Amino acid sequence: MASSYDYFLLGDHAAARAAIRSALEAQGFTITETPTGGFFAKRGSTARTVWLGAMAGSKFVINLAVDFMTDAQGLLVARLHRDMTSGALLGGAIGAAKTATIFGETGDAVANDLVARQVLANRIDNA
Repeated sequence: MASSYDYFLLGDHAAARAAIRSALEAQGFTITETPTGGFFAKRGSTARTVWLGAMAGSKFVINLAVDFMTDAQGLLVARLHRDMTSGALLGGAIGAAKTATIFGETGDAVANDLVARQVLANRIDNA
């Protein structure tokens, strides 16, 4: 399982950022911008996850972050990773497994969305 995904994006950087945002929103995430120019993506309910842990079902909270950088060829690189700054992992061992599964599914769905938009040059799964 990857710890993060790097998406190398073709074309205009503003349009590529918008494509990443749309791909995450299509997966049910609410996006807010970070002070560093990245994205914070949240799906689910923190309150429900605190009360029910891994049994929160589709409302199990997952927080992701996207950081942007430029590679040596000038391509925009979007790094998708789990946001671990928002507090302790909820849901125990089952919650950790559920988070890993959701993260992997989201990484694949974002890549598929970017391919469909014809903006994905390459994807690297980081260990």
